[in-house]
Amino acid sequence: MHDETIEPCDVQATFCATLVDEWFRLGVSHAVIAPGSRSTPMALALMADGRWSVSVFHDERSAAFAALGHAISSNRPALVLCTSGTAATHFHAAVVEADLSGVPMLVVTADRPPESQDVGAAQTIRQNGLFSGAVRWSHDPGVPVLSVAPSWRSLARRSFAAATGGTPGPVHLNLPFREPLVGRALALPPTPSDESLIVGRATLDDDARRRLARRFDVQRPLLVVGRGATEAVIDRALAAGWPVIADARTRRHVDAITHFDSLLRVPAFADTHRPDVVVRIGEAPASKTLAQWLIRHDCPQVHVSFDGRVFDPDHRIVTRVVAADSDIRAIFESLPSIVGSTWASEWRDAERMARDVIRREIETLGVDAGVSAVSTFVGALPPDAALVVSSSMPIRDVEWFAGPLGERFVVSNRGANGIDGVVATAIGVALHRGGPVGVVIGDVALLHDSSSMAGLSARGVDVRILVVDNDGGGIFHHLPQATSVDSQVFERIYGTPHGTDFALLAQAHHLAASMAVDSAALKRAARRGGPSLTIVRTDRDGDVAAHRLLHTRVAESLGSG
Repeated sequence: MHDETIEPCDVQATFCATLVDEWFRLGVSHAVIAPGSRSTPMALALMADGRWSVSVFHDERSAAFAALGHAISSNRPALVLCTSGTAATHFHAAVVEADLSGVPMLVVTADRPPESQDVGAAQTIRQNGLFSGAVRWSHDPGVPVLSVAPSWRSLARRSFAAATGGTPGPVHLNLPFREPLVGRALALPPTPSDESLIVGRATLDDDARRRLARRFDVQRPLLVVGRGATEAVIDRALAAGWPVIADARTRRHVDAITHFDSLLRVPAFADTHRPDVVVRIGEAPASKTLAQWLIRHDCPQVHVSFDGRVFDPDHRIVTRVVAADSDIRAIFESLPSIVGSTWASEWRDAERMARDVIRREIETLGVDAGVSAVSTFVGALPPDAALVVSSSMPIRDVEWFAGPLGERFVVSNRGANGIDGVVATAIGVALHRGGPVGVVIGDVALLHDSSSMAGLSARGVDVRILVVDNDGGGIFHHLPQATSVDSQVFERIYGTPHGTDFALLAQAHHLAASMAVDSAALKRAARRGGPSLTIVRTDRDGDVAAHRLLHTRVAESLGSG
C-alpha cells in the first residue's frame, strides 16, 4: 500500500497510534494534555487507547509540571502534549526542572508543517530545538508519511531510551501535522518480535543480564563490529565460535570475516545464512550490502554501546544496551559457545575461499585498478604503521578487499562520512604516535585538504600518502546515477574532472612525489619513509569493472557463478 492510496490524515492518525502503542509497551501509561487544535492527531490517539490514563489542564505550564510530578512519583516517564506556537514555550520551566532533577519526561509539541513556516502563519514559531540543552534528545521527524512507517516504533523506543537512560531526563519530540487533522488509525506497523529495549545505567542489573543471556543463546549468532569495539570483546566472541564481521578499523584478528561484502552479494550464500541474532558493537561498517542483507532478512539486532551513541539508520535495532566497559566485558565473558558448529565453520570456510580468490585476482589486476593499488599499498606498509583511510571509495576498498590488517591502528572519519581533513587527521595521528602513518585517499579528497600539505615536509612526521587519481568522483560510478543520468550531465555534476597534476602540487610543497606504475614501485613507496606522496592513476569505469570482477570471482568460488 502506498501513500497515494491513503488519506494523509489517516497516515497521521496511524503514526500517532503507533507511538502511543509502543510507549505503552515500554511502560508509559499517563499523559497530560493541554488543549489545542494542531495536537489533535496525538490527543485523539491517546484518548482512543483505553490503556492510558489522561489528564487535561487548561494551562500548558500547569500541564508540564503535573507531568513532572507524575514522573517523580512513578519513576516512569509521563507524556505532556500541547498545540503549536507559544503554547510550547510554557513547557520550558518544567522541562528545565526535569533536566536538573533527572526526571524522565516525554515532551510532545505539535507543530505546523514546513510550508507554514516563515510565512506568517498563525500559531507558528521555531519549535524544533526549542528547549536546547535542557533535554536529553530532541527530534523532529517531519510530517508522517507511510513510506517510513517501519521507523515509527523505533522513534518511540529511541525517545523512551533517551529519557530513561544513564542520565534520565526530558526528551522533546516536535511533531508537525497537516490539515485535515482528524483521521482514522489503520493497521499499525508490527511490534518487534524481540524483547523490549534494555538501557544500562552505571551497571546492568541481574534481570538485564538474564534477558541478554537468553537473547544470545541461539544456534546462529553473528557479531558485527566497528569502531568502538574492544579487542577483548572480539577475542571472546571468536573464542566462543561466533562468526565476527569486522570493519576496516577493527580487523586485527586473522579469524574475522573481512570479505563479507563479496560473500553477501552471492544469493545462495546470503539467503542461507540468516542469523538468529545479530549483535552489533560500535559504528556500522561502510557496506550497504551488509545493511540491505540485514533488512531483507529482518534479522533481530542488538546494539551494544559504551557511550550511548545510536547507530541505527535503518531503524532495525530491537534491543539497545548502553553499559560500562566492565559490564560489557562481563556480558561477553558468558557468551554461549558454538565451537564446532556448522554455522561457524561455513562462515570461516567461505571467508578463507574469498580471501584466497581476492588475493590472487588483485595480484593480476595491476595498480591501474584502484582496488588493487590500495590493497597492495596497505599490505606493504610496515606492520607497526598506522593507517588513515579517506571516506568514499578508499574505505570501501580497504573494508571489502584488503583482508586482515594485523596490528595496524586504522583511522577513518566515518562519523559524518566526509572526505575533508584526511591529511590533517593523519598528521595528528603521526604527531601522537611517532611511527609511520600510511594514508589512502582519493584525488577529490586530497584536493579538499591540499592546504594540509603546506609545511608537511618540515613537520618531522613519517606520513606516506597514496592518492588514487581517477580525475574525479569515482564513487558515483557505483551508484544508480551512473546509468540513469545523461552521460554528459553525469560527468559534469558527478564525475567532476579537475585535471590536477598531483606531482606538481607535491613539488610546490617540497614533498617527495612519485608515480607508481606497477606493484613493485607501489610497495617500495609504502616501505620508504615519508613524508611522501605516491600517485596511481586509474580509470573510473575500470575501477567499477574491477570491483565487479572480484565479486564475480568470489561467487564462482562458492559455486554460484
